Amino acid sequence: MYRACLLGALLLAIGGCASNAERIDAQARAAGLTRTVVESDGLPTLIYSNAEPSDGGRLLVFLEGDGRPWHAGIEPSTDPTTRNPIALQLMLRTPGNAAYIGRPCYHNLGGERCTSDLWTSARYSEEVVQAMVNAVQEAARRANARDIVLVGYSGGGALAVLLAERLQVVAAVVTIAANLDIEAWTRHHGYLPLDRSLNPATSPHAHPWREIHLLGMRDTTVPPVTADAYFQRYPDAQRWTLDEHGHVCCWLDAWPTLWQKIAAALRTAE
Repeated sequence: MYRACLLGALLLAIGGCASNAERIDAQARAAGLTRTVVESDGLPTLIYSNAEPSDGGRLLVFLEGDGRPWHAGIEPSTDPTTRNPIALQLMLRTPGNAAYIGRPCYHNLGGERCTSDLWTSARYSEEVVQAMVNAVQEAARRANARDIVLVGYSGGGALAVLLAERLQVVAAVVTIAANLDIEAWTRHHGYLPLDRSLNPATSPHAHPWREIHLLGMRDTTVPPVTADAYFQRYPDAQRWTLDEHGHVCCWLDAWPTLWQKIAAALRTAE
């Protein structure tokens, strides 16, 4: 209760003129998270963490959605940071050591290499993925983690798969409302193709870790049918569909119960 009150006070204090990054930072401070910025090949990436160094424990890593890549659907956004940090809220509702990994150049982080390609056509590119891999490795090093579970919301789910393919200590990948086949997803909506991005559904990599993908049957942003090719490519991946869920509704309210089921499923696989 105290944490919720403090969060409300901080959000009121920064006012309506604050940037999305400032509002997210207020939420993170209110929750007692530590803030770190890792730079990889000129791409700064934000980490929020609640993790204390452990004796080889597990680290949960949460990855956010795409935010606002475009302004009015016409011009690349000057600030792609999300207004609604669903993945951060999921993290705050999940017990255990956890870290929230931002996208390179989001959260008011700039640099010469921070061009709009990184949140439009190249949002799932090798350079974005590698910068986030380096941030995950740093978070895991600081937490002295034995292994990692990647939890990605929306576009963060696509990245969770791509990051897992490049990390050595992944125990599982969990996604929520994720666009696992970016070609089918852009084609469904008539969006410009993400021609500089990697597509999880056509990856050449094996997936030796456990996969649980949560899809909402009322999701019109990422309709479940757009992920069919992914599950054909990776038939061992589990697809959990929820009849009443959309893209935003009602993941946060359902998350404590869903996470209990996910954690139980992961324990049985160990």
